Amino acid sequence: MIILGGAAPLGGGWYGPGYGRTYGGWNNNTYYVPAQSYGPVVNAPVPVNVAPTTLPQPARTTNEDFSTLPIGRQRELLLQALNALEDDFARSPNGDDWSRQLQLATTAKLIGEGDDPTEQITRARLRSVVELFDEVAANPDYRPVSELLSFRSLQAGLREFASEPIGQARGRLSRSADLLTQQLKTWPTGERWKDYLQVAWLVGTEEEERLDMPERLARFEKLLTKFDRVKTDEQFQVVSQEPTFGTTHAALQVFVRELRLVIEANAPAPNLPELKLPELKLPEPKAIEQP
Repeated sequence: MIILGGAAPLGGGWYGPGYGRTYGGWNNNTYYVPAQSYGPVVNAPVPVNVAPTTLPQPARTTNEDFSTLPIGRQRELLLQALNALEDDFARSPNGDDWSRQLQLATTAKLIGEGDDPTEQITRARLRSVVELFDEVAANPDYRPVSELLSFRSLQAGLREFASEPIGQARGRLSRSADLLTQQLKTWPTGERWKDYLQVAWLVGTEEEERLDMPERLARFEKLLTKFDRVKTDEQFQVVSQEPTFGTTHAALQVFVRELRLVIEANAPAPNLPELKLPELKLPEPKAIEQP
């Protein structure tokens, strides 16, 4: 099976608080919903009835950055992970109960086929499935299930697949900036470049959560201006020709574009002046002549 996810740990959020989850939701006049905190399972699943030898770990074969793949390929990998989890449950005496509890049959239908973008209502339904997975992952009693590689792969992939476009863009920026950070660490002047490009901010900070959306946009636009300047200045070619710089620059451009779209979509309607129609004057009715 294919391992879903890129630089992020399987089953967790992307780098930075809440990235790749519900970034772009509306909450208290902001456009960002922080990463949910794990709580107790309200409707507890069926008891775990597995042994270490009952559900063997799937072999890890490849690692792809899930968020950068075409929609059709994402669907293929999600269905592969779902089928692997079904196979794992088939080896358990109560695997059918777990399959129903995690709504795997419904999830397979929601994932769908083809290259068409996922509809908003479908993404919302898939996010409710991700919440089921998160509840299981948060309960130590269900560790034999939540530690299955197939479970964690499907959980991470569904989280990315079901997120809004701005959340996906933020996740890609965070991961590409982390790769740029690792590359700069190998340079003698890397620390200075890290400070100038503010890659720690690109990876993700808690400070970002405290800013409203227009403030975030202003901050990221300033960073994009820096990247544009480095890209166009010949004296900085040693930096601009570094592949991780290019991918981070591109991811930053996409994220700034998504920020603008979200702000525009949620901007209050302008106060239009009251439309006053001219008074309608009808001609006086003619008197009816008597015969």
